Amino acid sequence: MLRTKRGFTLIELTIAMAIAGLIMGALGSVFYYLMVVPPEQSDRLTATNELRFALDWIQHDGVQAQEFTLGSDPYYGSFYSEGYPQPSWTSNVSYKYEEPEPPSPYGKLFRVETIDEGTPTEKTTNMTLSSHIVDFGDVSFAYDDDDQVTVNMTVILNPGTANEISETDTRYIEMRAAQ
Repeated sequence: MLRTKRGFTLIELTIAMAIAGLIMGALGSVFYYLMVVPPEQSDRLTATNELRFALDWIQHDGVQAQEFTLGSDPYYGSFYSEGYPQPSWTSNVSYKYEEPEPPSPYGKLFRVETIDEGTPTEKTTNMTLSSHIVDFGDVSFAYDDDDQVTVNMTVILNPGTANEISETDTRYIEMRAAQ
């Protein structure tokens, strides 16, 4: 009687599994190197994202405001608005620098918002916008006669080292007209 059905031998299965293992190992290492970001690139992404986050908040506050007042150390300045976020409310948003706590070289940029809802108590909220501000001068606000606020900000990671990463950006903010 002739056998028409034939299966795989143990040697054939072993060879196929070895080849599949080599292919999976190569693909795994490729995916690992594609997914893992080198530390320098990770720091650059951190600096860029932190800079964008802080400037987006400042711009959001600025376009809602009707007035801007420059501050003095440790305050950079304040945006003031009436009728936002509710018609009867007033809002004051200030930006403040907090000195680094040793041994950290990093100071912080804070956003302090006070909202008067017309009640006896005001609501105040604090938010850290950036944790990598090395010096008070790394953030600057300027105000011109055209009601435009210019904000320049630098975020620095690993200051004073060979791996220092510095990202700088400037925003030009047009405030809304007084009602």
